[in-house]
Amino acid sequence: MCTQSDVEALDLLIRGFQVSRMLRLVADLAVADKLSDDGVRNVDELASECGVQSAPLLRVLRALSAFDVFRVTVDGQVSHSPRSRLLRSDAPTSLRTAARFWAAPGSWRAWGELDAALTGGIPHQAAWQTSRFDYLRQHPDEARLFDAFMAGMRDNRHEAIAAAYDFEGAALIVDVGGGNGETLRHILRRFPRARGLVFDRDDVIEAIPAAARLDGLIEVQAGDFLQRVPAGAHIYLLVRVLHDWSDEDCVRILKNCRAAMPAKARLLIVEQLLDPDPQRGRPTAYLLDIQMMAMFGSARERSREEFERLLSASGFVAMRVIPAESAVSIVEATSA
Repeated sequence: MCTQSDVEALDLLIRGFQVSRMLRLVADLAVADKLSDDGVRNVDELASECGVQSAPLLRVLRALSAFDVFRVTVDGQVSHSPRSRLLRSDAPTSLRTAARFWAAPGSWRAWGELDAALTGGIPHQAAWQTSRFDYLRQHPDEARLFDAFMAGMRDNRHEAIAAAYDFEGAALIVDVGGGNGETLRHILRRFPRARGLVFDRDDVIEAIPAAARLDGLIEVQAGDFLQRVPAGAHIYLLVRVLHDWSDEDCVRILKNCRAAMPAKARLLIVEQLLDPDPQRGRPTAYLLDIQMMAMFGSARERSREEFERLLSASGFVAMRVIPAESAVSIVEATSA
């Protein structure tokens, strides 16, 4: 039998989109950055600095304060709570970019068309009449927000990948679909005798500044990994790439990697392994699975067994699974 607490908990889940939208609003305005760590400011001052009206801003901050995000007094004095400090851009585990990304227009409208997935459609396509990656190409501000979100994941995945695997002896590491190169930067800081190559769409590559290429240790190359992958590397990385694609496209990507790999090269698939039992898995993993469905239709999070089947179908042998100090694991494979 359900209790009143069950009713209240489900009611908050039902209305969770309202909280997400308010969090995006204050993250876009950088309200948390405008508050010193231990200081107090009047809402009128904050509103003036943000370029908005104080009355509606107060109402939003008051609503968030009910969820322990910010502290707001009855006379409009605003200060930080532990949760609102996580919205500061300089917080060690900042969630400001996440708050902006998850409720950004591209994703927000696609979730409104989630029903399309249940009849074989793609919610993002239904919402925007274009694919996710074409949308990002057409909306560079949101694309760069996506890059920043991936680079600053709160699970510390980039450092965790570099720490979990021995890249010593690899002369060239190709990060296939490597975004802005954050994973490679962490790896090459630990293993400076290697070189890195980020292979991604032209608009992504063009957004990587020279200063982020570690004085030439990282090269960049534009291309489509559904067509080909640069040849001759010792290690190929696929970090959070395959979950964007259907099984058929994953096999295509993997076969392109295999065709590019010399003898004894290794493939590292870095993904969050989905537990088929939701009573054991992380709630965020299943939310991400639905995000993939909303963005791409048949894309998905996968279990260890599902990745092993994809590898086998692509001519690879899965050697081992290496857990990282993060939500992701490293699936190591070599050519069969």
